[in-house]
Amino acid sequence: MGYKIKDFANKSPMGEQAQFLSSKERFLFFVEENRALVWGGIFLALAVIVAIVTLSWLSQHNQEHAWELEGQAQTVYLDRPLDDVKKGQENIQKASSMFKAILEQFPGTPSAGVSSFLLGNSLMEEKNYQGAIDVYTSWVEEYGQDHIFVGLVQQRLGFSYLLHDNREAAMKAFDAVLANPHALNKDQVVFELAKIAEADENVAEAVGQYKKVIQEFPLSPFASEAALRVKVLAPEEAKDSPSPETKDMGEIEKSSSGTPPVQNEGGEK
Repeated sequence: MGYKIKDFANKSPMGEQAQFLSSKERFLFFVEENRALVWGGIFLALAVIVAIVTLSWLSQHNQEHAWELEGQAQTVYLDRPLDDVKKGQENIQKASSMFKAILEQFPGTPSAGVSSFLLGNSLMEEKNYQGAIDVYTSWVEEYGQDHIFVGLVQQRLGFSYLLHDNREAAMKAFDAVLANPHALNKDQVVFELAKIAEADENVAEAVGQYKKVIQEFPLSPFASEAALRVKVLAPEEAKDSPSPETKDMGEIEKSSSGTPPVQNEGGEK
């Protein structure tokens, strides 16, 4: 029978002592044994924290600078003297360049999405309809998750297609707005569809779209004008259809009739 002889020479005295230490003392013992590794981890953690703070500060600084530039670009875009057409066109071109610079220097910032939309509007003013189409299309692809704002961009995209003599693409853009349950500009899109039908001398389609504005969007600012167009295009139908004002008054009277009478202090009605 063989016996295994323990080699006590290879065991560290500190290792033997560690067997009888508490958890706290074991941790301190580990730090003492691996001092270089521990300090390296501490410096690495500090470096990561500093990097995160620095990146956060730079991101915030970039966003603030982007908003500042965008405000300047909007000021230039809106500063178009009515009595100086040439100056107005120069300001639009300058604003377009500023919007492009924001997109190039600060991509991914909240200001970039707004600047992209305003760039499309500037290109529309310059009658660069293909350029506007490209910008609006890119916006929809990149920021399409904004279900409310995307309706406005698609409407502008439809206008760009119309001015670029692409009726089919324009109708698809308008249909996309109407299919979006979150869009807040459906009334204007339906009104524009009615105007397009009227321009095509499709009276039945135009009247139908105008009546849709009146019936589905009675509080829309376009409802009153739609009612006027129905009176002009189809006076006999206008007599049978209540105007937006009449419909609103009917709703008010209906709600008033359901209100119980108020009694005075003496109990009289």
